[in-house]
Amino acid sequence: MPVEFLNNGWFEVGGLPPLVRELVRRLAIGRLDVKNSEGVRHLWFEAGQVSAVASDLEDEKLGKWLVSRGTLEAYRMAIMLLRQPDGVRFGAFLVQEGLLTPDALTKELETLSVEIVSHMLLAPGDYAFLEGERLPIDAASLGMTTASLLAAAVRAVHEQTHLERLADGDGFVWTSQDALLMYQKVQLTPQEGYVLSRVDGTSTVPQLRRLAPMPRGEFTRALAVLAVTGLLEIRPASATKPLAPTVVEAQPEARPDAEEALQYTPAQQREYADVIKLAGEIRHRDYYRRFGLSPGATQDQVHSRYLDFVKLYHPDRAREPHLLSLRSELAEIYSGLQEAYQTLGHPESRARYEKTLSTSHGVDAYKEEERRRAALRSLVDANLNRARELLRAGDVGMAVQLLDQAARLNPTAETLVWLARAEFKNPMWSQRALDHLKHAVALDPECTQAWLELANFWATRNKIDHQRQCLEKILEYDPDNVDVKAGLSSLKRRKILRKRS
Repeated sequence: MPVEFLNNGWFEVGGLPPLVRELVRRLAIGRLDVKNSEGVRHLWFEAGQVSAVASDLEDEKLGKWLVSRGTLEAYRMAIMLLRQPDGVRFGAFLVQEGLLTPDALTKELETLSVEIVSHMLLAPGDYAFLEGERLPIDAASLGMTTASLLAAAVRAVHEQTHLERLADGDGFVWTSQDALLMYQKVQLTPQEGYVLSRVDGTSTVPQLRRLAPMPRGEFTRALAVLAVTGLLEIRPASATKPLAPTVVEAQPEARPDAEEALQYTPAQQREYADVIKLAGEIRHRDYYRRFGLSPGATQDQVHSRYLDFVKLYHPDRAREPHLLSLRSELAEIYSGLQEAYQTLGHPESRARYEKTLSTSHGVDAYKEEERRRAALRSLVDANLNRARELLRAGDVGMAVQLLDQAARLNPTAETLVWLARAEFKNPMWSQRALDHLKHAVALDPECTQAWLELANFWATRNKIDHQRQCLEKILEYDPDNVDVKAGLSSLKRRKILRKRS
């Protein structure tokens, strides 16, 4: 069950996971600071997703971590710290100096984050949640979901007694009754998947342990992972009838490598555009229209459509290559669906809502929508103009924020190309820039500037075939483009020279 959430307070050992799950449910945006006798650790949340983890403890800082893993020599770390410019993060500086690739830095930060959270699981702490505190735009963000982070942290715990404290109790074991937690993306081990498949709400923890054909230690670890991520709950009462088994699709832990695809498919682009459009419109729709139903729908139909839509628009789908930048939009859609279901899912509140609905005619709905769209167009134009000024002045961070907002409000090929160009100025943003260029050419297959930027991207990675394909795309609709023909001839000569050498 959801914990009572306060913006500050104290929790005992094992109290961090319920707190994190509540922030996930609330689709929270902000920073969670946790303090105990060891020091202070921080978790940033973006639309309910843990986007970054940091620690004030010296041994849990990135430099010491890289040295302990043999990734960076101690003397080189000391030199880099002395040379680190003001306002530049240590990880980004290592990337700039060529000591780490952006992908390697992301993987190291994810592994370090798991280590930090595993320590937080096993200690009490005072906490404070700073609503609205966002991760700095130049900071690297995690590629794993919150559920995957928690699961990995539990697996990193070695002491059996500690694991038992994370899945304590002799109560009845239920599968998650929360749609958001039920459909979260997490990769389970075979043992975890088996334990979850045996949960039906009618067996206690000891009974389930006797049914599981695995050593006690493996069962305890699997149960702890499932409990901490929220995939199961331990309740004092039994279910009145056995619950349907939960099927969790295995999810790759590594960030999807979307580079090899030259552009997003039309279906992916349609879904991308649909998510952006629906996120902007869902609050303006009545509760029935949010589910594509009429007031005559049955309660079973409402419940079924709610579960279908939550799965379709779950914020964790932002892990998919074509939706990587849309977690906030998916969270907005989910929040709108949840709001509607809280009313339509209960006969009493639904009856009251229908009375209200029958008295509203929406006479001015069309005019209101036109006013809203005009305001959005004005905001987009203002953002583009201001972003161009900032780029000329060298303020890339603020320009990216304005262009990102403009691209979300009105995702045109031109806006996406401007955003990608700004993002390419920071090596930590190159994958985001690539994603935006792919969306640009999906929106407008004849956007020459987008294809040229893509060709340059592949050139920096020495992938001549991809570079050539991008240039050939331009010739398909502009066969007389002299510059592109010259570029292709140059690539052909380079390829011949390579073969000779």
